[in-house]
Amino acid sequence: MNLNLIVSRVYLGFFTIILTMLISAGALLNSNHKVSANMEFMLKQSAPFILRSGELTINYLDIDRSMMSYLSTLYPEDLDPLSQSIHQSMQDFQTKLAWFKELPDPEHHIAEFVEKIESTAIKTFKDINMILDGYKTYLEMKDENVKQRALLQSLIMQINNNLLENLAAENQSDARQSIEALLTQIGLLVGEVNEAFSLQDVIETRALERRFKIRKTRLDDAIATFQSASPAFFRQSETPLQLLGQQAFSADGAVSKHTAMVELYEQLTAQQETVKIDIDTQLKNIDDFSAYATQIAEQRYAESTTQAKESVITLVILSLVSVVIALSIGIVIATMIRRPSRRLQRVLGQVAEKDLSSRVNYQTNNEFGMLSKTVNMVIDDLSHIIHQIRSTAKQLNHASLDNQHTSEALSLAIAEQTSQTALTATAMEEIEYTVRDISESVSETLSIATVAVNDSNSGQVLMKKNVELLNHLSQRLRDSTQTIYQLESYCAGIESILDIISNISSQTNLLALNAAIEAARAGEQGRGFSVVADEVRGLAEKTTASTQEIQSKIEQLQQSSILAVKQISECVDDMENCIIQTQDVNSSLTQVHINLNKIEERSHKISASTEQHQFAAIQVKDNINKIQTLSHQNMVRSENLAEQSKTLEQMAEHQSKLTSSFKL
Repeated sequence: MNLNLIVSRVYLGFFTIILTMLISAGALLNSNHKVSANMEFMLKQSAPFILRSGELTINYLDIDRSMMSYLSTLYPEDLDPLSQSIHQSMQDFQTKLAWFKELPDPEHHIAEFVEKIESTAIKTFKDINMILDGYKTYLEMKDENVKQRALLQSLIMQINNNLLENLAAENQSDARQSIEALLTQIGLLVGEVNEAFSLQDVIETRALERRFKIRKTRLDDAIATFQSASPAFFRQSETPLQLLGQQAFSADGAVSKHTAMVELYEQLTAQQETVKIDIDTQLKNIDDFSAYATQIAEQRYAESTTQAKESVITLVILSLVSVVIALSIGIVIATMIRRPSRRLQRVLGQVAEKDLSSRVNYQTNNEFGMLSKTVNMVIDDLSHIIHQIRSTAKQLNHASLDNQHTSEALSLAIAEQTSQTALTATAMEEIEYTVRDISESVSETLSIATVAVNDSNSGQVLMKKNVELLNHLSQRLRDSTQTIYQLESYCAGIESILDIISNISSQTNLLALNAAIEAARAGEQGRGFSVVADEVRGLAEKTTASTQEIQSKIEQLQQSSILAVKQISECVDDMENCIIQTQDVNSSLTQVHINLNKIEERSHKISASTEQHQFAAIQVKDNINKIQTLSHQNMVRSENLAEQSKTLEQMAEHQSKLTSSFKL
């Protein structure tokens, strides 16, 4: 391609502009691809990551709540369903935790969190299983202890009745004293037994065991004295006294069982505190896990924002470069056209004013250079013709005197005309070759424009697909927002359940208070019932505290859900802005496509015009050949000029007048 030609430079300018637009489109597509990759990561990994970690927290709180319900149960037969629920929650937790192990984790950060959570969960679940088994044993021991206490109360009443009857029937003072001493020891034993049943501290019960050893010695002495003083009455109460000793002092007795039950309860309390600490630690681990997931999502969001800004900056720079290139090309082409056109206009204006002394001074090898050469040649030919006409006029003036000289001069003029016609034919052949080259260049330009139109169509299709993908991604983000809203509503449902549990706890506490009042009214016989009421009240208070703690954790979860909704909503807004920008780019590509179609249409018109010019040049060349033939014929006809000498003289005078007006 000859870059000196204006047409070549115009084509090069259009090619440069199209190339700049393609680079801009490529940069935009690359940026959109990166932004889409980050959005896809947030949608497919970060959002499920955050939701799953929230589910882990809820599942762990369900385990804690179920365990509180388990520990609030007063009947052993109600424990199995609650135990199954707890174990099912544990299994669900393990299943949900296993999901995180399958995630791609090139930097092993997720594996560290999962391993930490899993180790804490194993320890916590082991302690919970120990608490479940221990509490079941505790309730069984408690039921058994209630039965033993009832048996002990009946034995004491039976022994007291027997001894009182014996005291009323006995007349001997020694026997009466032994019976009274035995009644006193039994009364003291009953007081210490009731005191032991009312104690819930291991240290106090162990201190009471030492008093029981002293009381056993004194009771045995009183029984021995009673046996020696009243053998007959002793035989009536021997069996109840033996049973009383077993229940009060043996390892299988009611007092020992109560002590073991208190120790077990204290162990359960300590284990509950340990589990509570483990649960708090686990919830902190899960919160850290969720914070890590949120950090990853925020990092990807920041990367997407940065990429979008860089894309905008790149597009602005490329647009400015395109504008500068287009202006430069326009200025260069305008300069290339304006300067030679002014020179041509000035020279042609002088020619129009019959001044043939000026020439076009433009030596550049382009279309205007060729045109300038042609114009100069035409002016030269015209000047030469004018000179010849002047000479011919002079010769015609002399030819009026000498017809022979005139005929010879006319022959010379016709020969010169034939030579000039040959030169003109040669120039027309060069013009024909030039037009043929222009036609080939126009055909190549038409092919390039067609390829550019096809590429523009492909770019439009890809951009429409990109817009559809961005719309689909925006819809997916809206669906994620709705899911988190549903999670928040579920948390609100859990709060209503906690309110019900709190009300039940309040009612239980009120019932325990009523039971304590009734026990106080019953006196000694209702003391055991008072102990049960105290335990119920204690359990109700623990249930209330646990319910408040669970409610606090759920409020934290709701706040996290609200934060996640806010962040995803911001992602949706940014995605909509990206869609708008992509649609603007699509509109720009559509306008480029329209302009390329116009270029293609105009290329077709130029090609058709060039073919017409080529055909016209061929016709002109043929006509010039015919003129050359006619010139030869005119040489023969010059012999007839002698007869028209007078007419030629008049014409010579007229030509002289005409040529005198030209400046050579």
